This record gives sequence, structure tokens and C-alpha cells, in this order.
Amino acid sequence: MNKNKIIWCLIFLSSFIISCGGDKTSSAFPMKKKYWTPEDYKTVNDELTNLKYNNKELPNLDNPRTSPVFQKIVDTTNFSIVANDDQLGLQHRKEFLSDLFDQYRQLIEAYSGTERSDKYQYPLELIEIEKFGLAFQVYYIGIGNQEIIKTADDPNAANVVDMVNSNKNILIRNYSLYLEYVNYEDRLNEKTLISYSQGLQDFFPRLINNIVPDGDYSGMLVKVENMLKKSTNALITAQLKNIQSLIKSKSIHT
Repeated sequence: MNKNKIIWCLIFLSSFIISCGGDKTSSAFPMKKKYWTPEDYKTVNDELTNLKYNNKELPNLDNPRTSPVFQKIVDTTNFSIVANDDQLGLQHRKEFLSDLFDQYRQLIEAYSGTERSDKYQYPLELIEIEKFGLAFQVYYIGIGNQEIIKTADDPNAANVVDMVNSNKNILIRNYSLYLEYVNYEDRLNEKTLISYSQGLQDFFPRLINNIVPDGDYSGMLVKVENMLKKSTNALITAQLKNIQSLIKSKSIHT
């Protein structure tokens, strides 16, 4: 085989490898789909695990090539389009959201790794996933409660009401987990701290005033007041004080 033929074969082989890699990435992150199913997220999580195992970069917002992939990962359309479809049965929607919840928790695990400096490797992406979770869990708990009420012989029975209220308070406790990132402010960069404080502003007042206005916020109030003692970021402190005020105001009027 002469030199030119060898060079041509090497170029062809390189193109083939790149093409195969591109196809693999495309199948792992189906960008053209209107929304991702729990099965799609499982494929995504499997790919993220593979990338981590091989010490390769995960899709992130700093990389122009993979930023659209990450934005698709945290696109709330992926769950809202099913959760809001009244043509679908409650049982189907509940199962869809339940399966997706398992995949959401794996996303957190994938992006919560730290470097030797104890800084998060993907701080902004981690917080964006957490905010995706705040939006998602409202639907997850809400659809579950709708099914409980629908299938109960007496929706007003004490045990049914207790179960529904218990689930609402689980939602409040899950939101409180977001507050714990104040313990790790030093692991977040400036851009991430802004994103985190935006999450406090966007999600917590809505939870307190509209989604679960009759919930038990005593535990969240304790958490907020503890985090106020620890936070050194002005944006975060301002939002924590607002949440504190909203909860205390609610307590006064009940």
C-alpha cells in the first residue's frame, strides 16, 4: 500500500470513529425529542456515569458544545407536558413522575462531585438541577395527592386528609433541603451564588403563599434562622430574611 493510500485510510478511519462517537452522543442525549421520558433520563444518567468513570467532562453551561444538552436536562417541559395533560390518567402521570423522580436523584449524584479543594466541580449545574427538582416536586406531590383523593371512598375522611397533608409537609421538608447549600457557600462561585439566591426568590414564596399555604413551616423556619447565622452572602441573606418574614407572618395570621 503506497503512502497516499495509507493517509486516505487513516483519514477515513478517523472520520468513522468521530461519526460513531457523534451517533453515540446523539442517542444518549436525544435533543430532537419534544420532551424526555424517564427512559430517556435513564439513558442520560448511564452516559453521565460512563463519562465520570472515564474522567471525561459532563455536559455543562460553560462549554458551548454541551450547554444545549445540559439545558435540555433541566428543561421543565420534560415533566410539565405530561403532568399537565388532562387527557392522560392520573395513574399514568403518577407513574411517569415517580420514575422520573428516581432519575432526578441520580442527576444530583452525577453533578455533586467535589474537587480536591472541596469546591463543587459543577456548582452552577448542580444548583440548576436542584431548582429543576423544586419545580418538579410540586407536580410529583400534587399528582400523588390528586390520585389519593380520587381513589378514596370518602375524600374527606380523616385518614385521607392526614395522608394528603403529610405529603404536603414532605414537600416542605424537601424544599428545606435546598436551604442546606448555605452550609457550603464556599463551594459555590459567584455566578452560582446568584443562581442559588434566585432559586430562593422564585420558589419559596410561591410554595408558602400558594402551593401549600396551610402547611407546617415550623421546621423550615428553624432551618432558615440557622442558615441566616451562617450565610455571608448578601443576596442569599436577603432572600432568607424574606422567607423568614413570610413564614412568621403566616404564623401570626393562623
